[in-house]
Amino acid sequence: MRVSWPKLLGAFLYVGFTAFGGGGTAHLYQLVVVRRGWLSEREFLEAAALCRILPGPVFANLAAHLGTRLGGIPGGVAALIGVLFPGASLMLALSLAYFHLGTQPGSSAAEALRGIMASAIGLILATTLHQARIGLDSPKAVALALWVFVTYGLFHWPLPMVLLSAVPVGVAFYWRESR
Repeated sequence: MRVSWPKLLGAFLYVGFTAFGGGGTAHLYQLVVVRRGWLSEREFLEAAALCRILPGPVFANLAAHLGTRLGGIPGGVAALIGVLFPGASLMLALSLAYFHLGTQPGSSAAEALRGIMASAIGLILATTLHQARIGLDSPKAVALALWVFVTYGLFHWPLPMVLLSAVPVGVAFYWRESR
């Protein structure tokens, strides 16, 4: 599906203005899959997986990837500007307010951030559980997910080591299947 860059800019600006406190991937999922139907759930999950293993912020990587996929290079630039400009502008304003209102535990600014954090975790959890039903569709997918969970989440291996151990195995598993 081809989408014009102005339409992508408007859609991704909306996400950029509403994705407070994290959960940006959840907002992008709602926009691209649920509301607009520009990609299937499987296509989105594959794109998100790719963007999670690349260096840099997942939210920006995913926006650039989705924009490019839907609208070519102009679409990628529009999507990236759309998600980054509102957050960067608001972060500058909120940082100034935060440091003027106080940064001590128990201050109104610190307590407001705790509420935002809890909301963001809820968004991330809801999206993760929904995507798990799609992405963990075979025993080998479950095994790979468990490997990454154990090595990164429990043993605290460095992320590059986890990726170097899991990505080649995952590619090999599914490369043979697709041939």
